[in-house]
Amino acid sequence: MRGSRVTLTTDVEALGTRHSAGDQGTVTEMHTGGHLTVRMDNGRDNFPTCDEVTTDPQ
Repeated sequence: MRGSRVTLTTDVEALGTRHSAGDQGTVTEMHTGGHLTVRMDNGRDNFPTCDEVTTDPQ
């Protein structure tokens, strides 16, 4: 999944920044417990779980 393009399926707030469902980014890290680090298209990081994203077809 690392390097995959994803779309948020729910609103996620992290580090004082709110990203809305439908926002897109690229997975930069995968963590235990299903958590991800995603570099959003606006340049900020977000930390959704695998259940809060869908993988975009390549």
